Amino acid sequence: MATYQTTYGAAPAKGLAGQIASEEKCNKVSRTVETAAGIKFGAPAQRGTGDHGVAILSTGDFLGLAVLNPAVPADASNPDAYPQYFTGAFMTMGTMYVTAGATVAAGDPVYYVTATGRYTNTDNSAANPAIPDAFFEEAGADGAIVQISLGLRHQA
Repeated sequence: MATYQTTYGAAPAKGLAGQIASEEKCNKVSRTVETAAGIKFGAPAQRGTGDHGVAILSTGDFLGLAVLNPAVPADASNPDAYPQYFTGAFMTMGTMYVTAGATVAAGDPVYYVTATGRYTNTDNSAANPAIPDAFFEEAGADGAIVQISLGLRHQA
């Protein structure tokens, strides 16, 4: 006989990195992943070198955030990511859950910490590329799942 869940936490999980938080207004584009290591769900991407290509954000112009997709083939060496050559969805406008890399507050600007794959409110030149027109929708501590808005509203 199959086992089933018999215990429950006090509250359900808030969300997962890369999960769209709401559909209040959302736009996504499809692009083929060029980055050899893939692009993690929730990570920022830039236009790639090929037609309809995309790469992890480094020195290029921001394109969008990688949208969580449970239908992506499992890869033990790179879980929770779009693999190279896979067509992924990238959110150009909307709200998404991401992992905070520092203590953040609602209304703070959003920067991506390339070393950790998390988001912060601290500009640090090339180490923390800015996510244009993005703001934290809520406060959170380092490691917390928090909601950001992209292209929806201005600093609150």
